[in-house]
Amino acid sequence: MDRKNYIQGLILGTAAFTIWGLLPLYWKLVNVITPYQLFAQRVVWSLIFVFLILFIKKDLVLFGKLISNKRNWPNIIGPATTISINWLLYIWAVNNNFVLEASLGYYINPLVLTLIGCVFLKERMNKLEVMGIVFAFMGVLVKSVTYGRVPIIALVLAVSFALYGTMKKKSPLKSLYGLGFETLVISIPCSIYLLLAESSGLGISGNLPKYYWFIISLSGIATATPLILYAESTKKLPLNVVGFLQYIAPTIMLILGIFVFKEPFDIASGVSFGFIWIGLIFFSYSQFKFLKHYQAINLPSNSPLYQSTEDRSNLE
Repeated sequence: MDRKNYIQGLILGTAAFTIWGLLPLYWKLVNVITPYQLFAQRVVWSLIFVFLILFIKKDLVLFGKLISNKRNWPNIIGPATTISINWLLYIWAVNNNFVLEASLGYYINPLVLTLIGCVFLKERMNKLEVMGIVFAFMGVLVKSVTYGRVPIIALVLAVSFALYGTMKKKSPLKSLYGLGFETLVISIPCSIYLLLAESSGLGISGNLPKYYWFIISLSGIATATPLILYAESTKKLPLNVVGFLQYIAPTIMLILGIFVFKEPFDIASGVSFGFIWIGLIFFSYSQFKFLKHYQAINLPSNSPLYQSTEDRSNLE
């Protein structure tokens, strides 16, 4: 890994999670249809958007070759399944007034992602990052305990997205091809479902204004863009770094919930939020020291910053 890739990964990851944090504004706009139709529309329009990009880049022929290669299918089934579970459950949660529990899931996810990185990918953390994890865990624990029950929705959202990120990091396919492949697989049952809904009079046609088709088509851009950015960031960054960037999204969602959607914010939520931000301060300072160290020794952008995550763990 080199410094240029590392900075690019931070920028891409930050952009992805910022977009995800703002997406509740869009989902609130289009929630006049059922969660299942919204999920299916999201998948199909994402596929159309990705195909449009591939067409512009003149990569459709290459994409077709990737699809026809049976060796690529095992790399797609896992991510396609986990992201489908995540998308559908998240949309269902928002439409059934479980926004706070969904937010909790995306606060828990970085801990799951970091744990996977440490246990399975042998990524190591320095002391500042460990302190960040500890405070973030305390914040999530406070939020979970005060919730009063096991947050099943939150846990499924956290684990499904963490597994998706891990598989995307290990995937040999480029981000755009991988996303196109995933949405192609998921779009087959989704297209059948939408055709049945429209033909039976339960879809958009005849029930909503025609301009709604344009609004719902934007779900493809809203879905594919952050996923492409996220997939690229996982290839350039250690999972523990990607995990902490994830806190950007639920933090923006929390701000929207309080100031835009006027959801209640009690003392327990404030304590939880405070612990998480302390963790982010530790982590951010660790990243600042890391980049400053290699800038000081003036390595060229294509020089290896470290040969393993062990070198990173020595930056205290």
